Amino acid sequence: MKYLKQTYERLIRGAFISRDSVSKDIRTIFKDIDDHRTDYIDYFSKIGLNLEEGDGYFYLSRTEARANLSDKLVRFSHWIDVLDFIKAWEPAFVPGFQFTKSALLLKIDADIELKDKIKSLYADKEKHSEIVNKLIDEMTRYGFVELAEEMSEKYEATNAFLYLEELVGMLTIEDPEDETSK
Repeated sequence: MKYLKQTYERLIRGAFISRDSVSKDIRTIFKDIDDHRTDYIDYFSKIGLNLEEGDGYFYLSRTEARANLSDKLVRFSHWIDVLDFIKAWEPAFVPGFQFTKSALLLKIDADIELKDKIKSLYADKEKHSEIVNKLIDEMTRYGFVELAEEMSEKYEATNAFLYLEELVGMLTIEDPEDETSK
């Protein structure tokens, strides 16, 4: 457990540690967690946290819920909107997908549906460029995307993005009319 401090500092913020990170340091931390999974799980459980593993990523969850249900639903709703926007923009957005801010902005300017969707993401922002900056900053902060090339502002989606897809994929709301027609 050579990277316990770095692991804790990253995961406690709600960020992810992904196997396919563009950062060598993050990939090294991922490997250390993967190699010493039981030790990390034991450590975090002693302080009331759960080390969770997805397909190529790790994150922390709390044993005790800190936020009330309505706060969680608001945050969850935001991430559903983010995923909806991203998949409307680029259905092939998966781990490893690369994009630039400028390409995203061009697509928004040319697509009425995207213009409508992006406006709903952040009520405090009006310009598309401000919204895109905030979206990318937020996704970077959580580890869903990483800056792959600074000069061209090229970003790359990480395995942690799968968490959003899996989270939304767990939603199954039955239509009551489907049940009555059986």
